[in-house]
Amino acid sequence: MAGDFCTELEKYHPSQQGDMSLFEASGMASGAVCATSRALSGAVSNHCYWSFPYRSAASTQSFDAVVQRVADCANAQVYSKENTVNHPDTYDLRRFTIAGKIVDVSLKDKAALQQTIVFLRISGAP
Repeated sequence: MAGDFCTELEKYHPSQQGDMSLFEASGMASGAVCATSRALSGAVSNHCYWSFPYRSAASTQSFDAVVQRVADCANAQVYSKENTVNHPDTYDLRRFTIAGKIVDVSLKDKAALQQTIVFLRISGAP
C-alpha cells in the first residue's frame, strides 16, 4: 500500500543504520540485498536492491512501480532525472526530495553479470 510506504518514509531517518522496515514497505518482492553506507562527508544512507534477469520486463515493471510508489507520497518532488554513465551499461535514475530526505530509485543494466538491478536508496538532504 502506498499509504503505508509513505508513512514509513515520512518518519524514516537515514541514520537508522540497519533499520530496513521502510524497504519492506516498498512493495517489492522479497530477496532484497540491503546495506548501510557512509559518504566521505559522513552522511549515512541506507539502500536495498533487487536483481532480475538482464533487461527483463520484470525489472522495468518493478522500477516503474517503485518510482510511482515514491512519487505518490505527499509532497514528493522530482529532484533530478539523469541518464548518463561512463560505461556501456544503461542507467536510469529518479531522485526525489521527501520530508528532508533524498530518495533515489535507479535501474541499472549489468551486462557482465547478466542482471538488471533496481535500487532504492534513502539519504539525508545535502
